[in-house]
Amino acid sequence: MTIRRIALTVGVVVASLVALLAFAGASSDAPSSALLGQRVPLIKGETLAGESYDIDASRGRWVVVNFFATWCPPCIVEHPELVRLEQWGQDNGELDIVATVFNDTPENVADFFVDNGGSWPVLGDPSTPIDFQIRRVPESFLVDPFGVVRAHYTGGITAEQILGDIETLS
Repeated sequence: MTIRRIALTVGVVVASLVALLAFAGASSDAPSSALLGQRVPLIKGETLAGESYDIDASRGRWVVVNFFATWCPPCIVEHPELVRLEQWGQDNGELDIVATVFNDTPENVADFFVDNGGSWPVLGDPSTPIDFQIRRVPESFLVDPFGVVRAHYTGGITAEQILGDIETLS
């Protein structure tokens, strides 16, 4: 009987944590990042697809820097929003997206993108989340065309939120 109670309690706690993560909204009012107003940390290296990436190649365009994992419920919920942003950026040439996978495997990420769309560069460099002081995924940063971090979001983002911030900050 005691084992059942313990198992039930653990199950309720785990379910509560998953629900909290899944329904946590994005917020630029979350604890402020020390990177706001600073030059974006260097993001450079080989993508999981084997291509070269350098954030400096995106100068002149806005960049969404996204940290995610395929096992993260809010990351899964926000992914279609990133796909919408990618399409907007392709249509007008004003926005790029780059992602860094957090505690996940290249195989899981490749399968996730095949199943859910998106073709932006994804890096697996473990130092990038440290450089950005990532606390949990998803977290995203909006970088202006001059390479300055202008917004920080914790939790899932929406395309409308990012586009609204771009309009406000332009």
